Amino acid sequence: MDTRFTVEESNLICVFAGESRSEVIEDIERALPYLEDTDMLELSGRVNGKLRDMADEEFEQFELTEAE
Repeated sequence: MDTRFTVEESNLICVFAGESRSEVIEDIERALPYLEDTDMLELSGRVNGKLRDMADEEFEQFELTEAE
């Protein structure tokens, strides 16, 4: 599966950057009830889906840099 992230997806992951893939997923899920913007809800769901499809080893090797 192609797990490349868009700029927006990478930025969201950077906001929730944690020690592990599962930590990032959990942090995003904790924020979901507070999101009112439908685009952010969609983005968060898409990111969590891609993160769930990744292996932990792949996530550890994935270098994310926040774009401006």
